[in-house]
Amino acid sequence: MSGNLYEIVTLKIIEALSEGVVPWRKPWNSSAHLPCNLKFNRPYRGVNMLLLGLSRFGDHRWLTFKQAQELGGKVKAGEKSTMVVFWKLPEPKPNQPEPESDAPRPVPILRYFNVFNVEQIEGLSVAPVATTGSLTEKDRIDRADVLATSMPNPPFVEEQGSEAWYHPEKDMIRIPQITQFDSIDSYYGTLFHELAHATGHPSRLNRKGVTDKIHFGSEGYSKEELVAELGSAFCCATVSLDNSLIQDSASYIQGWLSVLKGDPKMLVYAAAQAQKAADYIKGVGY
Repeated sequence: MSGNLYEIVTLKIIEALSEGVVPWRKPWNSSAHLPCNLKFNRPYRGVNMLLLGLSRFGDHRWLTFKQAQELGGKVKAGEKSTMVVFWKLPEPKPNQPEPESDAPRPVPILRYFNVFNVEQIEGLSVAPVATTGSLTEKDRIDRADVLATSMPNPPFVEEQGSEAWYHPEKDMIRIPQITQFDSIDSYYGTLFHELAHATGHPSRLNRKGVTDKIHFGSEGYSKEELVAELGSAFCCATVSLDNSLIQDSASYIQGWLSVLKGDPKMLVYAAAQAQKAADYIKGVGY
């Protein structure tokens, strides 16, 4: 299954797009409600945020079949699992000598396992999902602003004009003033999109989609745009912003359908780069 795993993952996202649902445009009630593994209380990351976010369940907690048993639970009869993916280094061959220090690093392989939502499992002794209540507009602005200003070595940000863009050579973001946006969520969703682009600067993550000369409409351009889209979504989820308020036109959806059908691997790789971009903006590990 590993050979076409990229296609299987991408097909799930394509199916959602075909139904008019953009998986990375989604309201998140609370950062505490992001999809996570119940046993380890560890949030899922990258493309798994999208795969689990497409589920019909109200509970954000997941377990493997074995983990459910270990916690005294039992998967209900007839329930279907949901796939999540991870990267794994290839196993060394028996009696294989240690690689030289300057030898190329082994390429990780995409693998998968299946999980079940807590709502699909009976016999678990778990507390119900806690509700945090609605945040005030001031609280939401404060949370988003703290995240936006947490980025190490940030680019210059200028609030001016009627368009939003990032200029790699000047390492500069221009964005309209917040009063020109329909909502706080739309403003910060757009700002996080441009900040995600800026993480690719040579002084930061040195990402080819930013450092190389990329032509509009090319595969490299589309991939970098997807990195910024997903990076913004991951940031919005962290601070409970509703990035679904950004309008999704039919042409926007059709454009992503065309791109993802053309390169099934793009989504998984872009999601991994987007997670790194979001971590950088948060100042995690940098």
